[in-house]
Amino acid sequence: MTIFSGIGFWATDLPSGGSQPAGQGFAMSSAEMRAMLKKAEAQKDTIVEQMRAAEGLSQAKPPADEPVSRQAVLGPNGVNEAGRYYQGHLQYQLGYYQELIRRLRQALGITEAADQQAADSTKTIKGSLE
Repeated sequence: MTIFSGIGFWATDLPSGGSQPAGQGFAMSSAEMRAMLKKAEAQKDTIVEQMRAAEGLSQAKPPADEPVSRQAVLGPNGVNEAGRYYQGHLQYQLGYYQELIRRLRQALGITEAADQQAADSTKTIKGSLE
């Protein structure tokens, strides 16, 4: 399952209205991207907690050994089926946030590496001028 197919993320510290990378995706400042990454990681952690709590929702046992109780719990659209559907939804959300976090980290890593390279170049130039 590819959630962000063809969509890129770019961390840029260009002023508003500055040139943005071409193509489909998102461009934001490094600070905005770090804030978004923090929120995405917190949301991912919440979903993981919800997944743990939802484990029992698909393992209910009928309250009585009679047809109506069995059907309500084990049958189509029953409690267990609804629980499995909810677990699947949480799994989908988890995958979304994992991919979002991976791409944000990747974009920040590229930006931070470029920032470090620029800082190193500035030090080298400054040292050669002295």
